[in-house]
Amino acid sequence: MRSNLTRLRNGFTLVELLVVIAIIGVLVALLLPAIQAAREAARRAQCVNNLKQIALALHNYENSLKLYPPGRMGCDGACSPANGPSTSGFVMILPYLELNSLYDECDQVGWTQPDNWPQAITNIRPEAFVCPSSVMQDSYTDSGGKEWATSSYALCAGHYGPTYGISSQTKWLNSGMFLYRDALKPRDALDGTSNVIFVGEVIDGHQVGHTNRWPHAGRHVDSLRTTDNPVNTPYQQGVTFSNYGNPCNGAFGSRHPGGANFAFVDGSVHFLSENINLPLYRLLGQRASGDAKELP
Repeated sequence: MRSNLTRLRNGFTLVELLVVIAIIGVLVALLLPAIQAAREAARRAQCVNNLKQIALALHNYENSLKLYPPGRMGCDGACSPANGPSTSGFVMILPYLELNSLYDECDQVGWTQPDNWPQAITNIRPEAFVCPSSVMQDSYTDSGGKEWATSSYALCAGHYGPTYGISSQTKWLNSGMFLYRDALKPRDALDGTSNVIFVGEVIDGHQVGHTNRWPHAGRHVDSLRTTDNPVNTPYQQGVTFSNYGNPCNGAFGSRHPGGANFAFVDGSVHFLSENINLPLYRLLGQRASGDAKELP
C-alpha cells in the first residue's frame, strides 16, 4: 500500500500538467513574434538582393549598349511610331540576370506585342522578379484566358501618374528613368544617381486594373509605376484613372511592414516609409527636378 502511495506522489497531478502546458503556451506566444520578425528580416534581405540584381542588370545592359532599356519598347496613340510593342524593359535585361534561354524564347517569337506571345513564355515567373514577402497570386488570367506570370517589381516612369490620365506626360514625356519608346542614359539623372528611383516593389499584381506582368508595360500598370500616389496606396484607392473601366493607381508598395524597398540609379537600395513626405517622394521619382533632395 505504501509503495502504491509513493508512486502516486512521484507523478504529476492534472493541475501541475495544465500549469506546465500553460507556461509552454506563454513562452511560445512570446517567441512567435521574434521568430516572425526574424523570418521577415530574411525575406526583406532577399528582396533587397533581388533589387540589387535588377539594378546591376540594368547597368550591365547600359555598359553594353550605352543606354538603359526603355520602360516600354513602343508607343501608342500620338507617339510616333504609334502602336509599337508593349514589351517591358524587364524583358531586355533577361540575359544580364542569367536568363538567356528565356530571352532567346522571346527573341524567337519576335519583339511584337507580348499579348501575341505563347503562354509557354508569358506564364514563366523568374525568381529574381518575386519578393519572398509577396502574397500576390503567381499568375493573372486575362479576359482571353491567357495566363501571365506576375512580378513584385516595376520600373519607375516618374511622378506623372493617374492624376495626368493617359496624356503624353504619363508615357514618353514622363519625368523618371523609364519611358515609352525612349531610352535614357545615366547622365540623364541630373538630380544625381543617388537621388532618383530606378525600380520599386509592387503588391496585388494579380488584380484587374493593378496587374504587374513582367513581360508587359503600360501606363499605371504592368512594370511601369509612378510616385504620384504614396507608398502602399491600396488597390483601387488614392488617385486613380479608369483604364478600360478599371481604376488604376500606379502605386508602388510592399508586404514589408511600414514601407517598401526601392533601388536607386546608383545601385543602392533604400527602404522608404509609407509615411514619407509625399512632395519628397514625388521628387525622388524625377530624374531632373532641379530641387534638392535628402533621403529620410
